[in-house]
Amino acid sequence: MAAQKDDTPELLRFPRSASGLPASANPSFNFGPEEDAGPEMELIGADSQRPAASTPAPLTGIDLSGRHKIIFWVGRGKTGKTTGIRWLAEKTLMNGTPLLMADLDTTNDTFSRYIDKVARPPEAADPALSLKWLDKLLQHSLSQKLSALVDLGGGDTTLRRLAMELPDLVGLFEAQGFAVVLFHTVGPQEEDLSPLATLHGLGFKPTATAIILNEAMMEIGETRQTAFARILRHSVVRRAIGEGAVPVFMPKLFAAQAVEIRRLKFHDAATGKTGRADTPLGPFDRSRVKNWLTMMDSNFAGISTWLP
Repeated sequence: MAAQKDDTPELLRFPRSASGLPASANPSFNFGPEEDAGPEMELIGADSQRPAASTPAPLTGIDLSGRHKIIFWVGRGKTGKTTGIRWLAEKTLMNGTPLLMADLDTTNDTFSRYIDKVARPPEAADPALSLKWLDKLLQHSLSQKLSALVDLGGGDTTLRRLAMELPDLVGLFEAQGFAVVLFHTVGPQEEDLSPLATLHGLGFKPTATAIILNEAMMEIGETRQTAFARILRHSVVRRAIGEGAVPVFMPKLFAAQAVEIRRLKFHDAATGKTGRADTPLGPFDRSRVKNWLTMMDSNFAGISTWLP
């Protein structure tokens, strides 16, 4: 008996994943040059040294429940952006939520190496093609009613150019029931605020903005209050908070190197899987990863409805 033909468009097929994450929750996306036929188009969380039980109640952002999300995650290089993106992608996929994922970071492909079916522009894509590629991905997300998570590399200008060409970009998505969310990872350096300031200067006003303060960037012995004092006093941050932005502390993952060596997903590391190495994490490092995951959930609880 002949096998029944699968008429599902290639773009929307969900092949079985070997990663352990639900394959159906990870739709694919691809757009090459030959397909260009359309137009261009008190703060959250506890100190990382405190037990989770002593976590103060987090600030609560606007309620985005029931809406698909377009999440742009930005940040200068070496601010821990990819760590946050990987955490969010894993969390979403493990919940069984379909998610389009795109990696426009040309200098760091960690996101696409750790998570299955993360779309990337062609290797030699110039800025114009990258813009068209992102345009197509966002249109696909809109037409298919799928949330999307987009990793924009440090120094990437694609979102800026899109915001200039489509000043009503956020309104277009909101009219279709979507929310556009900006996650901006920063360390203690004021220069880390440049992407946020640039986008604001272009008039880009997402539905919601989270300023992710990465504790891994603090000097040894510093407290978060002293490390991020200048950041939190900065006019860019104060203006953003005045417009509804929410600051969120991202705790330091003390077992990060051990996880990277094994090329493990965070939840796999916490449960003792081996990954690329022959041995799993030891009990202390497994505990460190578990505690980090617990703190991440706690710190982001106030904006949990902003997640896909």
